[in-house]
Amino acid sequence: MRIYAICLIKNEVDVIADCLRHALQFCDRIFILDNGSTDGTWEIVNSLASHHEQIVVEGQITETFRDGMRSIVYNNHHQELSDQDWWLRLDADEFLVGDPRPVLEQANREHADFVAAWQLQFYYTDADFKNWEAEKESIDSPITDRRRFYSINWREYRFFRNQRNSLWDEGAAPQWPNGLARVCSVRVFNRHYSYRTPDQIKGKLKSLLGHAQFKHVGSGDWRSKILPSKGLQYYQDGVPPTLHRLNYYRKRLRMARISLCGRVKRILHRFS
Repeated sequence: MRIYAICLIKNEVDVIADCLRHALQFCDRIFILDNGSTDGTWEIVNSLASHHEQIVVEGQITETFRDGMRSIVYNNHHQELSDQDWWLRLDADEFLVGDPRPVLEQANREHADFVAAWQLQFYYTDADFKNWEAEKESIDSPITDRRRFYSINWREYRFFRNQRNSLWDEGAAPQWPNGLARVCSVRVFNRHYSYRTPDQIKGKLKSLLGHAQFKHVGSGDWRSKILPSKGLQYYQDGVPPTLHRLNYYRKRLRMARISLCGRVKRILHRFS
């Protein structure tokens, strides 16, 4: 069983090297598609690729972002794999917890097409901000060492099965290849570091605001992304993440209620 990863990146200079080095532990190939980075990310990726044959630089494109861009890599390489092999959707700010192969082997036994991940959302907290103000934080250490407070409030597909004899028709299925349906009964854990430093948060909000796909980012004020550490879970190396299912479903219901209220308000405003 082999694992190929698709990593679609843009301006992730502070985290891309750590992400790729982590993924090298379990990926047979990591294909990089750069969407017009201008901050040094492209140079870092090429340097790593020159030292690790598993990292394959697929190229650069300068189109408006869309999930279906990943189909470019898939369609170029899916015939190298069998139908028992897997693709990882690898975002540049994410780190899987542990070796995913046992879960993928279970997925093969179940004839599943997807493996979902519990997403550990790591936050920039008041404790982090306090350390930053006191200049107690070194940006040279990995982000996985610097950000420790998280909450599991989301789950989504992270692995999908290869289909050797079928192309990914982006028009029919923009997020995933066509014809995939069954989800594995076992999930992996995935660490997500969306907000990392004040400068990175400012840049991220600036690039996402006004983009219809990222309405969830909310305010453009970077300080709005500082959360209280109290009430969040603390990540410890070597200790499996704790999933409090009741808390998880409470959060999901609360988020769904907020989203529904927002939609109702927009509809009412439209007709007022």
